[in-house]
Amino acid sequence: MAMTGEEKGGNGASNSCCGQARAKPLVMPLISDMHTHLRQDEMAEFVTPMIKKGGCRCVLVMPNTIPPVTTCAQAAAYRERLVRIDPNVDYMMTLFLSPEVSADDLRQNAKMCHVTGIKSYPKGVTTNSDQGVESYEQYYGIFEAMQELGLTLHLHGEVPGVAPLDAEEAFIPFFEQIHSRFPSLKIVLEHVSTAAAIQAVKRMPANVGATITPHHLMLTVDDVVKPDAIKRAMETAAHRGLCCAEAVEKPHNFCKPLAKTKRDRDALRQVIQDGDTHFFLGSDSAPHPRLAKESSPPAAGVFTQPLLLAYLVSIFAELGCISKLREFADGHAAAFFGFEAATLEENLECAVIQPTPQRVPSIFKFPGQENEGVVPFMASLELPYTVEVRRFSPSLLKECDEI
Repeated sequence: MAMTGEEKGGNGASNSCCGQARAKPLVMPLISDMHTHLRQDEMAEFVTPMIKKGGCRCVLVMPNTIPPVTTCAQAAAYRERLVRIDPNVDYMMTLFLSPEVSADDLRQNAKMCHVTGIKSYPKGVTTNSDQGVESYEQYYGIFEAMQELGLTLHLHGEVPGVAPLDAEEAFIPFFEQIHSRFPSLKIVLEHVSTAAAIQAVKRMPANVGATITPHHLMLTVDDVVKPDAIKRAMETAAHRGLCCAEAVEKPHNFCKPLAKTKRDRDALRQVIQDGDTHFFLGSDSAPHPRLAKESSPPAAGVFTQPLLLAYLVSIFAELGCISKLREFADGHAAAFFGFEAATLEENLECAVIQPTPQRVPSIFKFPGQENEGVVPFMASLELPYTVEVRRFSPSLLKECDEI
């Protein structure tokens, strides 16, 4: 990550990421996060109120709870629980692709239950994916129904058993095969992290897209894994050892898919600078208790929800493409999924972005617990921008530049 004069912080990130902040405040509509984990029970109660604080109006909720969400009725019940926590967010729901998913259920209930799509997890590759997919052919009937209904297939694009630096690229033929077999099916390749995946998505028509996370725009494998472990692993054909417990040096930067090389990160950055409409925001914000992240092996996931827009503004400003942020963080997804793009309207909430540095908290503490909570991305480091959610009025345009 680029430097701002801050060296390593509490989460082991190499620096804070961004150059000097702009002198004038910015204003923009709230954003849409097309990939987030809100968990369940006490964790859901803890993180769901942070959605709006992070500048979001709309989230696509992942289904890998325990047990996973596999029916429209379960999705509706999950959504009701989230609405009770914060009714001012639009929750788009997904099902977990498994034998329990029914085409008849989708046809009869998906729309009324706010089910937007189905998430595919290869078996065992990430958190709560033990019931994941081993073969896609058995789900062709489900894909036919999804294509008919306009539902979206969300793919975690890694091949189990393949070394972490290669697992995403190895998945691309499966991704292309599904599109070839179901050319009208809306497909999202989630949290792309490689130049190869970027190129594969760019070759696709408009009904195929991909999400990009803030942390994959900032991290490389060097920010996660011990340098000597990388060197040893790269000396073997299979790159073995990159995700073993002793190899992860900075667990709060550890996620699936693993951050890749500088070349891969540069490809992600270039595509957002280009404003390619295939690509849109999906934070993959994935909260885990601090002890789970700092255990051996560490839980996979980076927590970005409460500061999501602040991370994004900092990245886009550093890359000199702040004018592309609004479309990446809302407009492209709105066009892909078919909802209305956010606008600045009087008395509706908006995000005011101040060029005021802020220190990322070292931890978001659980209520009543002094030392336990969730450690955010870039903990204890400095961001050059602060985001405030407030009601829009035309007078804001006199003091702020609109994105």
